Amino acid sequence: MRSFEKRLSERVEHPLGARLLPILLQPTGLSTAGYPYLKREAWERFRDTVPHLFAMGLDVLRAVAEIEKAAREIDSPASDELKNATKVARQIVLTAAITAPTDLWLMRHVLGFFRELGLLDRLLDGEAIYPASCNATFRGRKRKLDPRELDIDLHFLLSRGVIEQYDNGFRVAGHPRVSRLLRTIGPLRTPPGGATRLWRRLFAGDELEPAELEVLLDLAYSATRRQDDFQNHWFPTWEEVELGYRLIPLVLGLRANELTAELREGTLVRPGHWSSRHLASAAGALELLTACGWVERRGEDYRVTTLGHRGFTRGPGPFGIIETYHPYMSRGVDILLEGRGEVWVRRGENVGASQDANRLTFTSANDALDRFCRETGFRYEVFIEHAIGRGEATRQRYERSGQDTIRYVGADLEDDAIDAAVEEQRQEKLPSNMLFVRRADIGKPYVLLEALRRENIDPKGAVMLVGNGFHEVRNQTDEKMVEVFRGYHQAGIVLLFTEENALSIDDLRATAWNTYHAGFKYVHEKSGQGLRPAEPRPDPPRLGRPLIAPWSVCARKAGYVRADAYCTRTRTIYPYPPPSGHNPAISVSHFFVPRALARELALSTRSTDDEKG
Repeated sequence: MRSFEKRLSERVEHPLGARLLPILLQPTGLSTAGYPYLKREAWERFRDTVPHLFAMGLDVLRAVAEIEKAAREIDSPASDELKNATKVARQIVLTAAITAPTDLWLMRHVLGFFRELGLLDRLLDGEAIYPASCNATFRGRKRKLDPRELDIDLHFLLSRGVIEQYDNGFRVAGHPRVSRLLRTIGPLRTPPGGATRLWRRLFAGDELEPAELEVLLDLAYSATRRQDDFQNHWFPTWEEVELGYRLIPLVLGLRANELTAELREGTLVRPGHWSSRHLASAAGALELLTACGWVERRGEDYRVTTLGHRGFTRGPGPFGIIETYHPYMSRGVDILLEGRGEVWVRRGENVGASQDANRLTFTSANDALDRFCRETGFRYEVFIEHAIGRGEATRQRYERSGQDTIRYVGADLEDDAIDAAVEEQRQEKLPSNMLFVRRADIGKPYVLLEALRRENIDPKGAVMLVGNGFHEVRNQTDEKMVEVFRGYHQAGIVLLFTEENALSIDDLRATAWNTYHAGFKYVHEKSGQGLRPAEPRPDPPRLGRPLIAPWSVCARKAGYVRADAYCTRTRTIYPYPPPSGHNPAISVSHFFVPRALARELALSTRSTDDEKG
């Protein structure tokens, strides 16, 4: 092995090669699903010492390719083991391209709030911040900050390694790069309504005012790629935070104009392709993407990189979900001073991006439903999609089952979502017999049930599929969530829903950029919504607040039977088997059957949730 490593090092010239080789030459493991993984020590060393966000990630991909090429030139049995390690390294980089930007976009906002309120200076001076009793001077007046809102912000920064928890207070983390980050944070440059709308209008060919163009030019040209490749901790640099803040709106502006689908690896892009009216701003967009490593400039041309291909393909979904919480970010200082009041998410801009994010999970849920019907003999005549978006779950079901025997119903709290679904129906992508229920709060089952009764639609035995909708129930308690499920259970509705798994601060810090859940958790807490674990943890978390009751426990208490054989999970968050054995999935698709129906179908009325308590 030593000879093999030496021969490799002689052939690899990339600056990151010397840092990667000792990691990639460690023995790898193989998961039960047959996927290779870096063992814990190697993965943590990669996480902490190899910069892999944005253009640095592109550098890692190039170094890995160079290592692979050198290994092919050496005839050694160790080459096969190395192939597994390089495959994992590539996946770590491509995952971070999707998961990191949303956290960084949010970090930039939160740090901006703290700067305006003087909290960054106090942290840098070594002061502890206590949410329950924190005052701040704002515009010459000493004001008490809202304890709940400040606590949520501080826990988000805790999850990203910027601050540390001491009893009931929080202090700045001791790493010098954290101090540099906090000292460098300047005023936020967020335009009214957010930058996403300006990019969307630019790419749509609209005429923008000089002041609007100035905002886009500033956002595009004032950010730079990270230059220093040394690190001994995974938390971000100032440059990386700024790039994430600028990248999210730009990508969503492209997605809103249906431009991201064509941006494959090697695709040639010029400023005129995106805006013939405002060439300088379009060129600025490409320069920003170059700093992010998503495109590469060659003379006057720009070409999409491997990293960009991955980002444009998979990024708009999670980017759009997080950016819908821009109303909270745009009023961050006011919320810390006065509380959140009546601030609400704005989904209209990003309905398409949300559809992208849920497409695969709806496919999995519809597959499970078909299998359930085949194996149990269950039949249904009503298919309901709640939190409908554009009706992606219904579109899939309509393609599979038609509308001869099924009545379709779509429900949502927001008119923007229903309007988008109605347009899909007009284009014949959704069934013509579909009933739309507006202003339907998923946390108030009676709204949907009364609409069904008005149309003489019997909910008993109906199937309701929900994609990431139950966490939107505001001001959740465990008891309230049980009552919500009880309302649907008493109506006899078979319930299929997908929810992102609530993760502890410990999990989020240990897995760094391997998920985007730090930001996902933050925006939902900020808006009064609640993520929950899929099932109970074996032990309480060390950092942060205790997790609330799992979805499975709440639904079981409401009377539902969890049909375990038809529940599905996405990948786990730890890329290696953790010592505790607890490795939750990123997302779980749950399948719950009313107890009476479960008895009819001879399903077990006991599940793993009963035994776990």
